[in-house]
Amino acid sequence: MTAYPSAEDYIRAVQQPAVVFDRPELVAARFDEHPMLGIPVPASGSTAVVFRATVGGSAQALRFFTRDDAATEVRYTALNAWFTERNLTGDVAVCHWVEQAILVNGRRWPMVQMEWVEGRTLDQHVEDLAEADDRAALTALADSWRDLLRRTQAARFAHGDLQHGNVLVDPAGRLRLVDFDSSWIAPFAGSPAPTEVGHRNYQPENRRWGPWMDTFPGLVIYLSLLALARDPAQWEQLNDGENLLLRDQDYQPPHQTRAWSSLERLHDPRIDRLAARLRACCAPGWTAAGDLEGLLAQPLPWWTRSETTHPPVAAPPGFTGPTTVPAHPQPRPGSRPTGQTTWWQQPAEAAQPAPSPAPPEQPRPATGDRRRLRTAGKVLGAAAKGALTAFFCLLLFSLLAPAGVPPAPRVLLAALPALLVLIRMRRRRQRKQPPGKS
Repeated sequence: MTAYPSAEDYIRAVQQPAVVFDRPELVAARFDEHPMLGIPVPASGSTAVVFRATVGGSAQALRFFTRDDAATEVRYTALNAWFTERNLTGDVAVCHWVEQAILVNGRRWPMVQMEWVEGRTLDQHVEDLAEADDRAALTALADSWRDLLRRTQAARFAHGDLQHGNVLVDPAGRLRLVDFDSSWIAPFAGSPAPTEVGHRNYQPENRRWGPWMDTFPGLVIYLSLLALARDPAQWEQLNDGENLLLRDQDYQPPHQTRAWSSLERLHDPRIDRLAARLRACCAPGWTAAGDLEGLLAQPLPWWTRSETTHPPVAAPPGFTGPTTVPAHPQPRPGSRPTGQTTWWQQPAEAAQPAPSPAPPEQPRPATGDRRRLRTAGKVLGAAAKGALTAFFCLLLFSLLAPAGVPPAPRVLLAALPALLVLIRMRRRRQRKQPPGKS
């Protein structure tokens, strides 16, 4: 296996664009630098690092690989052509492959050059809306998400790793997809599947790489956004920084986790039905056989039905997608005497023995107490971010600073970004507070 350069290798290299690049537009590229360190600092992923740079007068994302993967010139050239042919350029970050783009460690390496999307990741955007209790905006976001999935799946494009970090929300509120190492299009049919299998909190156990692999994560995100629009307080209760509301543990029977209980307490017919649909998709052996619209148009499997099941979720206006309804699954003959059922045959509410009476709900803290607890949590979070920033900066100083710089000045300089993080968090909190509150 080829030993790709590390993130630190690329950081050192891009500080000398005239040396490491041979294309005129890249030689003249200006990389965004850390305000304190004065060097380009990338965003890191599992397979690559991404730098923001101004190339030819426009902001670009330059993606350099840190490990061998399925990303190739053939794949990215085909994807870029597909985006243009299928009119998806407004829904994705347009990208193209650059072979032998950069000289690192005595060898030239490829990169993916793509349009830089100004905006925030989906989870950052949702967090702000939830904290502002903006239910109308969350509802609109859920509708936009469903519409995005309708367009991409109708165009026979599957992203392969739909999750909060790969969805950006631009200043106009438009959703854009990034990172296509796991993507599928029709020309890839029959090709080996990439090694990336998607974020664990958004994928089913038996995901198959192909045209419908976005159906399950699309449903997870759609349900999460609608549930947050119904009760934004769920964000603080269920988000752990690696999800929206649901996690991989929630997809395992018997579906009695904290997240499922929270969804049930909403008593919302639309959410009840979507939750039942997701439980059906978590059944052992289930794999997506169609798009999200077709899935939502189907009646629920008989073994998920209960008194709380409601009419189907309506499709967006003008949708003409597939609505084929497969035959209901039938129990195997002779598997169990008549009148007896297994857990997968029962309604979700009846899958387990009758629960004992729930203990009385504990009184919630007074509003002032909750506010103080929340403030304390944010202060601790800011302190943790400051500490991590200081550690990262100290590490970079250790790697990049001249050997003659004593340790003490390095520590002091590394502490400055941490102080800036704390100040920024404080100012952000003050901006979010209503007038007259401190």
